[in-house]
Amino acid sequence: MSELQHIETIGPDATGLRTSMEMRGDRFVHVVDWFAGEQSFRLLESVEGTDEDLWPPSPALQQLSIEQRTQSRQVGLMVGMAGNSHWSMSIENDNVDRSLVFDVACRVADEEAGALGTTYRCTVPVTIVDPIQKIAELSIAGRTCRIKIESTGRGELDELEIDGNLIKITPTEMPPSWPATVRWKYRLSG
Repeated sequence: MSELQHIETIGPDATGLRTSMEMRGDRFVHVVDWFAGEQSFRLLESVEGTDEDLWPPSPALQQLSIEQRTQSRQVGLMVGMAGNSHWSMSIENDNVDRSLVFDVACRVADEEAGALGTTYRCTVPVTIVDPIQKIAELSIAGRTCRIKIESTGRGELDELEIDGNLIKITPTEMPPSWPATVRWKYRLSG
């Protein structure tokens, strides 16, 4: 295992969100914790595949660079590969609304894409509160955090599904031909 790297959005009241990335095996796993002062509560952990999966449950990300954009703005840039497809993900903190924005893409090489998306294991109660706007709420320590599907500019929102303790974010984009790049985006606020 490698050293944890973090991106966080913590408010003046010492509460907020932190995502931590850690190399496990051949790819990065990322977790999201909610912080209240010195206490932390695990919300989500990415569900990863293996080096045998052409279409893993979450993007296969093998390289990470975290940059400080401004005094309060950080961005994590990640890339990787599974099969013949290339993955990328950016994670950016937004301290104005205390959120983390995840922007994910997969460049599908020669054939039509298999199952694309991001899957999280949720450690707290979660429910979809707005199926039209694609918003889910997670309850933690008397607070509510939200996952909201964001627009990627193509006019339709991607899918947000709860399956037991799994949260699945799946792109709805279907390019007219392959190879092609498929993108999905979501925001976690707390």
